[in-house]
Amino acid sequence: MSRTRGPRAARGEVRQRLLTAARARFWQHDYSAVTMRQIAGDAGVDAALINYYFGGKANLFRESMSLPEDPVQLVLDLFKGDRTTLGYRALMTAMEIWELGGMSTTVKVLIRSLLGSDQTLSDYRDWVDSAIVTPAASLLGGRSAKYRVEAGLAHIVGLMLVRYMSEAEPIASMPREELARLQAPIVQALFTGQYGPSTGPFGG
Repeated sequence: MSRTRGPRAARGEVRQRLLTAARARFWQHDYSAVTMRQIAGDAGVDAALINYYFGGKANLFRESMSLPEDPVQLVLDLFKGDRTTLGYRALMTAMEIWELGGMSTTVKVLIRSLLGSDQTLSDYRDWVDSAIVTPAASLLGGRSAKYRVEAGLAHIVGLMLVRYMSEAEPIASMPREELARLQAPIVQALFTGQYGPSTGPFGG
């Protein structure tokens, strides 16, 4: 197969070929085991075009796996908004992203990659801490902010896995608004550290 070099090729065609090749590779192999040269070879283009069109392997993974355009900024924007509705907004955002982006397959690929490679797990943990948890904690402020961010995010991730991966009822079939309303007090308390007798959907 001849290689398509440089931006002179049809942009949409080259991008799509790279996305298709990357998706196939990431579904079958750990993230750390996939190289840009392999993806480019499968797509029949020069490896330099991955940087040209996507800015690197990480962005190609994000787009090929249908992740949000800027997941980091999306999370940080939540902590810049109305603090009194943080729990509810975080839950609604998580469910909207999952449902609109077809995240179940992506999460399966990510989990497999993380469990299959200690280095990938370490790199991912460091990235989450530096790109999301630490900046979010700075925005949240107060005592034990980093712990509170991690606790809130952990609860949301767990809830998403129950709803969309294991599909446990009744959580799986609840309307998004209802589930967010029921769980928001818990997430709100985890993020803010303000616990009380009314914390939780059945308190008070």
